[in-house]
Amino acid sequence: MSGFAGIVRMEPTLDTAEADRAAIARMAEAIAFRGPDAQQQFSRDGASFAFSLLTTGPAPQAAEQPLTLDGETFFLGEARVDGRGELIAKLQQHSAEVLPSSGDEQLVLNFIALFGIESLPQLDGDFSFVLWKPRERRLFAFRDLSGSRPFFYSQSGGQLVFSNTLQALLVSGNVARRDYDQQFIANFLLGAPHFDAERTIYRDVRRLPAGNLLDFFSGEVSSRSIARYPIEELLSFRRDDEVLDEFRRLFMLAVRDRLPESDTTILLSGGLDSTSVAAAAVAERKSQNNPNLKLNAFTLDFCPLFQDEEASLAQDFAESLNLPFQLIHLAHILPLVGADGGPFKLPEPCDYPYPGLQQFYVSRFRPDSRVVLSGDGGDEIMRAEGAPFLRDLSSRFGKARAAMVVLDYIFSRRRLPALGAGLRIRFLRLIGKGAQLPTFPTWIEPAFERQFELRKRFLELTEKPSSAHPWHPWSYAKLVRFIPPLMEGQDAMFSGRPLEVRAPFLDRRLIRFLLCLPPIPWYMEKELLRRAQRGVLPDEIRLRPKVPLQHDPLELHVAAGKWSPSAPDVCPPALRGMIDWPRLQHSLTIAHGTELYVHLCPVLLALWLNAVEKSDWIQ
Repeated sequence: MSGFAGIVRMEPTLDTAEADRAAIARMAEAIAFRGPDAQQQFSRDGASFAFSLLTTGPAPQAAEQPLTLDGETFFLGEARVDGRGELIAKLQQHSAEVLPSSGDEQLVLNFIALFGIESLPQLDGDFSFVLWKPRERRLFAFRDLSGSRPFFYSQSGGQLVFSNTLQALLVSGNVARRDYDQQFIANFLLGAPHFDAERTIYRDVRRLPAGNLLDFFSGEVSSRSIARYPIEELLSFRRDDEVLDEFRRLFMLAVRDRLPESDTTILLSGGLDSTSVAAAAVAERKSQNNPNLKLNAFTLDFCPLFQDEEASLAQDFAESLNLPFQLIHLAHILPLVGADGGPFKLPEPCDYPYPGLQQFYVSRFRPDSRVVLSGDGGDEIMRAEGAPFLRDLSSRFGKARAAMVVLDYIFSRRRLPALGAGLRIRFLRLIGKGAQLPTFPTWIEPAFERQFELRKRFLELTEKPSSAHPWHPWSYAKLVRFIPPLMEGQDAMFSGRPLEVRAPFLDRRLIRFLLCLPPIPWYMEKELLRRAQRGVLPDEIRLRPKVPLQHDPLELHVAAGKWSPSAPDVCPPALRGMIDWPRLQHSLTIAHGTELYVHLCPVLLALWLNAVEKSDWIQ
């Protein structure tokens, strides 16, 4: 996606104007890798902006930013609107001068001019942008619910510095690059760096949480949530075919609005979600009869570390659609590689034990591919959890109604519905065959633990996530808490490649529909998707049970003798007083299973910190 950065001062002077021009030049250089098509800088009246353009489509994009329609409000950032036709019609009904050729940025400006800042949650799409009002000396920033487009900012002394690229803030001269946020570090050590959505590793830098609006006025910053996924009543359909038809319609719209008229990579596995995205993309390309739309299938596996059928299923499916297919093996990528340096340095530490993996496979994408389609979100939304739904039915309509739903499912499907209450997992743990809950790390220093109440936070992290949604509490919580960091982690600032990852299952129109369906029967073993894809996907994929990763690459690398878990000899200065380093080193020698992931968090953090301390390597 395109890059943007800016500096806004409430009370500019000649001296600060010169300093800001120099700073925005450095920030422009930091975001240049995002946009090979154009780079621009702008400075006037206490505002300095930089923009680097990555042309993706399918909608027209503004070739220059900041963009203004009236000289009063200036747009800088990223906007990809879903449902453009409906939005254009709505704006035209209110006498706005928009055409089918209008860029998404122009549509956003017209929408805000008509309906106001508070109406932003009504817009469907992916957004991360600012609106600068020089006459009012006021700036707003908005980030959509999916979190796929990041936004970072730092505020001090009546000045706001911001960008969708963390590296840009680090070269602005306004951020103490070795002054770390201890709460972020505490969360990171527990394996949950984004538990507090607004924090970054740097004390002076904040990220705007998904769905939030930032307001910078009179030298002060405030941020509040203005967008939320809706909690609505169950949809009522007379026939199953109506449900399936509506899902197919919305899913095709989601793919169509994300599909550019250029080279596109599809991250493909042998599962339902990504193959559904690929099939819809191919169908859309055929309907457009557009030879310029080139689709490529890209699959990853850990061969020869272990064998599974994902790659062969994906390859057979890609060939059936006449998609060029590329398979990349990842077995040679060892744990911790990339945590302490490499050709493209991470702006924040990575809590995944394979921090160099993403940069490796992204560098293998076709050079002209600027958009990546993924199946992310499908598993999170269509989570089989019948128990909350049955409890809600019982409380509102009586136990007999809930029992009828269960019995109808049993007699029609010849199996029990998945309740999602954790009974099976608890039973397996009881007999010693299930994954045990992680225990609190003994290497965390007691004083640090007490200061940040880490035992209490650890208990929160090990509990099943929940929300106020009456029958999809887990899915709703996943959308709010886990999807934004997942999508942000695929951003160009972490891969070093000008690419935009788009996930059709995270389309807000589709999510709204899916959250209004009863989980029994539609989400039991993903029945909705399996039935909707009848005749579209081969049965070997469509009817295949959900198969988790059969082996843990981390444990296999250890068992093969290719890698052994260890920590640096010395604890980094930034972590002293937080970690008992000898105890951590001992824990790594005896850890196995999921515990190993917990014990590797301080190692990943230490390697990253050591690299930072050695040199000014942030790009």
